[in-house]
Amino acid sequence: MADHPDHRVTDSPAADPLSDERALQELRALLLSEEQKQILGLQQRLDDPEQRSRETSAVVAEAIRLRREQGGEGALRDALAPSVQEALRESIRKDSSILAEVLFPVMGPAIRKSVAEYIRAMLESFNKALESSLSLQGLKWRLEAIRTGRPYAEVALLRSLLYRVEQVFVIHRKTSLLLLHAVGSDVAAQDADMVSGMLSAIQDFVRDSFQAAQGEVLDSLQVGDLRVWVEQGPHATLAAVIRGEAPQAYRLQMRETLEELHRRYGAELEGFEGDAAVFESFRPDLTDCLVARYSKKERKPRPYFVVLLLVLIGVLVGWQLWGFLQARKWRAFVDVLRQEPGIVVTGLGEHGGVFQIHGLRDPLAIDPRVLAEIVGLDSQRTEFQWQAFYSFDDAMVLRRARQILRPPETAILAVERGTLRVAGESTPEWAEQLRMRGPAIPGVIALDDRNLNNPDVLLRRKAMLESSAILFDTGSWEFNADQRPRVIQLLVPLRSLIQTANASRVQIEIDLVGHSDSTGPEMTNAPLSEARARKVMQELMQAGIDGRYLRARGAGTGEPVRQEETTSDRQYNRSVTFRVNLNSRPK
Repeated sequence: MADHPDHRVTDSPAADPLSDERALQELRALLLSEEQKQILGLQQRLDDPEQRSRETSAVVAEAIRLRREQGGEGALRDALAPSVQEALRESIRKDSSILAEVLFPVMGPAIRKSVAEYIRAMLESFNKALESSLSLQGLKWRLEAIRTGRPYAEVALLRSLLYRVEQVFVIHRKTSLLLLHAVGSDVAAQDADMVSGMLSAIQDFVRDSFQAAQGEVLDSLQVGDLRVWVEQGPHATLAAVIRGEAPQAYRLQMRETLEELHRRYGAELEGFEGDAAVFESFRPDLTDCLVARYSKKERKPRPYFVVLLLVLIGVLVGWQLWGFLQARKWRAFVDVLRQEPGIVVTGLGEHGGVFQIHGLRDPLAIDPRVLAEIVGLDSQRTEFQWQAFYSFDDAMVLRRARQILRPPETAILAVERGTLRVAGESTPEWAEQLRMRGPAIPGVIALDDRNLNNPDVLLRRKAMLESSAILFDTGSWEFNADQRPRVIQLLVPLRSLIQTANASRVQIEIDLVGHSDSTGPEMTNAPLSEARARKVMQELMQAGIDGRYLRARGAGTGEPVRQEETTSDRQYNRSVTFRVNLNSRPK
């Protein structure tokens, strides 16, 4: 077999990566050299803060104008306000005279307007206080005011007032902030912070305008009869607004007050940073500077004026007393009404002298007009507006049960927390009627007739009562705080026992036996035990238990309830117990 000829393939030259990269860079340099120079220049501008600030400052004014024209004035104001306020605050803190120099053209007119407005308001206030005067002197002053064309208040002040300090300011010298301000009760005062600022500004104005020497200050200024006296201290200024001619002795009082302020609050004044609350305790001392002096003239009392004054006082006192008594009766009536079962008061009022009461009333509740007569109110001057409802108070449920069931005299009804309990004796027909109609009575939750026609009911109630005891503290015949409710709890079984005994024709006597423990002599224990028994008897009788069935006696230590072996035994011997005596009545 002949061999095939060899077919040889010649490989191309291998590509050189380095030469390709160099070629690419040369091509990039030829195509993008200008743009690369511009990008480099932009990067240098962005990285140079000084260059960036110069370029921004050239367009910031134009940017603000364009922003305002585009409707962004509110956003621009909100953005700039904090910086402007902080810059202004820092400038004033460093040198307040700069602000005084800027405000100089408007300071004078503003001060004059403020003082004039203050004087006008004060005169109006004083005029209102004196217009109702009917004295002869007041009439003379009013005629003089008409004749001269001057305000009546101004004439009255000129004729009666020597001087009066109407306002006192304490101002911090360094910050010109108000520390304290006292003003008379009948003075119409302006904004205290504004006035104190004006006073500080006036001081700076006078000092800067007249090149006052170091330590020299404006100590007074005057507008008509209104004067402002100023006393300077190391850290605070005291300014007093005075009407009339005050004596120079008042300046001594101002100096002493200012010295006392620096003595008590020296450190606080030197380190003051805007919180004036620390100086409030000095207010009474500052108030003492509000003094006034009036001219005194001897006047003879006029009998007719004195009589008229006494009559007016009598009428006023009588009217006030009558109103007080009526209000007292009204409050007593409302309190009684709210405690009455079956009545709920929801609204009170008075119109045209007629008392008005709104609320809910059970048909079986007492007539409120009867209660009004009891407390002494005129029922014709009392208007009631009641909405009918069924009250679930035990007392009202019991009344409702008696009205519906009409129990015989030998049957006893009681309601305790919605449970109708029936005891005693009745006919079988009435008992059947009770079981049918009793649970349907509004307010009755359950019916308990186990003690109806039960011969052992008297013995069980007798045993329950005789096992009860009312405890007392050592040496006391008054109830403990927890024993009075115990007496109230015994009222229902006690009434039931008496009623059941009467229905069963059994005579009943209940002895209340007082006891005492073995501590102390018998000569004090015996009367103490009797006092305890009488206290319980008194409480039961006040709660409605017929006293004919009760007898109180003291046993002292002669009839101990327990042998005194423990503290608890001794406690039970300081008590009142019950002894029930049952005897059949002769037929």
